[in-house]
Amino acid sequence: MDKNWKLQRYDRKDYTELVDFPVEIVGRDGVVRRYTFEDSIRLYQRRITFAPIRYRDSDVIRAEVNHCRSRIDQLRRSYFHRFGWGTPPGHPSAEEVFGDLAGELAAFLCRVLRCEGRPDIRFELITNEQNGVSTWYVTPDTVSSGMILYVHRFDGSDSDTVREAFFSALKFLERMGRTEGDGERLLAFHHTVDCGFVLTGRGSEYAALVPAQGDVVESTFDLAPTPWDHVLDIIRRGEYEAALRRCRDLAEAQPFHRNAYVAGSMLAAFLGEVQAVEDLALLGTRYFPEDGMLRYFLGVARMRSGQPGQAEEELKRAVSQCPDMVAARAVLAVLQIRQRKFSAARATLSDRSHFRPDDRRGDVELERLAHWLRWRTVAVLAGWLMAIVGVLTVAGGTTMGLIPVAVGVTVLVGGWVAFHRQVEALLARHRFEEIAQGLRRLHRRNNQGPLVS
Repeated sequence: MDKNWKLQRYDRKDYTELVDFPVEIVGRDGVVRRYTFEDSIRLYQRRITFAPIRYRDSDVIRAEVNHCRSRIDQLRRSYFHRFGWGTPPGHPSAEEVFGDLAGELAAFLCRVLRCEGRPDIRFELITNEQNGVSTWYVTPDTVSSGMILYVHRFDGSDSDTVREAFFSALKFLERMGRTEGDGERLLAFHHTVDCGFVLTGRGSEYAALVPAQGDVVESTFDLAPTPWDHVLDIIRRGEYEAALRRCRDLAEAQPFHRNAYVAGSMLAAFLGEVQAVEDLALLGTRYFPEDGMLRYFLGVARMRSGQPGQAEEELKRAVSQCPDMVAARAVLAVLQIRQRKFSAARATLSDRSHFRPDDRRGDVELERLAHWLRWRTVAVLAGWLMAIVGVLTVAGGTTMGLIPVAVGVTVLVGGWVAFHRQVEALLARHRFEEIAQGLRRLHRRNNQGPLVS
């Protein structure tokens, strides 16, 4: 009955009406709040992200996601209707050219041009959409020079690739902005879950455009310390609880900030907050499903919460996606040993010839664990053999057979205790060194690719 009632509520929604801005939205607590266009879009995009966590039923999740997407379309359509630019007769409309992103683009250009009404601008196509990116020459009537606009669409199977290209372009333009010359320089940018815009000016045109932008130019790419820089500073001071709270806030404000999920999971694992580890890592894998580090922390959380089967599955995916991550391989081997899957543990430890370990000391420990695993097999066989020989000797009427029985039992028990002490010590060392090693992993990852949002 509760499910049917919820689904009927979604069915009664009307998305055809045009809304005013700021828009009034009723929260889950029943309070009516007013949101700007940008904040209202972010609100519904966050609801899409958290729908699988808030609801258990797949039909309700699907209805919630469809409702939020329809609301986003309604908000963008309404904004363009009220603040979008005009189209000369005989030309395709902006909604035909940019589709559902026309309203998002109109809001971006209104902010950049400091325009309270409809912006007077002209668009000329430079390159058609290729790999999710189209390029336009934009000329405002308020200035004599034009700007170059790059429109990125983060949808489809190539969304991650397009998103990485977007942030790579931002970092490149940031560096270009510090040099003189006739190259492109960044004027403004905007990104959200499904799109990204970059606005640039060239050489002398940039100088003509800067006064028209006012203080927007200075604020579009702030080189002051970012929220992520503050997180790193708090971690270095050893204030891990505060850093974890900052990571949660950062992940909520910037859902595609991979480092916030990884660092938050790392801190929560170190602090022993298993539920927080699972929440952050699980949410992170929804944005970055092929990220081995997030799979690793999700596996760690499920191992500590008593779900060995799911933990092993996630750790195997972590090893597959990030084969050079020693910690993932070590924890997977320990978990398999705890489940008495010794053959699988040997395969995990032996399959290390095709990658460069991210932790040389940890790789040496893996080799030592592999030796201990082989030694354990020998000790078990030797202990059982001596015990059997002793039992047979005693059965033959010779009390001297009690000696090999005692030795065999000692070898079995002593070997088992020594081996499992080594296994638990390895796991404890990885947990103790997780913060320092985790920061090194993040640093290496950031040096290899573009910074995330």
